[in-house]
Amino acid sequence: MNNVLPPASDAARRPPAPGSLELLRTFVNTVDLESGVDQLASPEMLAEWLSERGLLARGAKLGAADRLAAIAFREAVREVLEGNAGHADASRALARLDEIAARVPLVVRMGDRPQLDPVREAGVDLAIGRFLAIIYEAVTQGIWGRLKVCRDDVCRWAFYDSSRNRSGVWCTMAICGNRIKGRTFRQRHAESAAD
Repeated sequence: MNNVLPPASDAARRPPAPGSLELLRTFVNTVDLESGVDQLASPEMLAEWLSERGLLARGAKLGAADRLAAIAFREAVREVLEGNAGHADASRALARLDEIAARVPLVVRMGDRPQLDPVREAGVDLAIGRFLAIIYEAVTQGIWGRLKVCRDDVCRWAFYDSSRNRSGVWCTMAICGNRIKGRTFRQRHAESAAD
């Protein structure tokens, strides 16, 4: 798959996820929840983003329903990643992913290396199918649990936890970790002053 490098705004946060999992991580990070900037703000922007990464034919047109499906998928994955990080119950998000997966059939392709591929070869279902196949591959490789969402509820940026003990909780300690620790310190200080 083409162009799976993290965006420039992502470079200071964490190293990329391995292999095609980086493409999924980058997709989840197409919206900056803190600033509100969404790289998929229109069907045209979604089509461009997907086609630049080989997930949609160049010049393919997508509609509002395609964009809504992509956003619903992105946010369901983000909620599952919160569960991977241990700071949310992901059962409802997993159920939503199951519903989405039921509408996007996959087939096993045999070859040098067996893989899952979407049955439909067009539209947003092709991209969602590829993302589902990436999730399946990451699960089978035992690395899915390392893809997480930042604990900072203002941020919620997807990151790959490359720590040895899989204990990472922030996309970056320098930004979100310090912000959370500062908030906790100020709260404790205010509570002790009130006593």
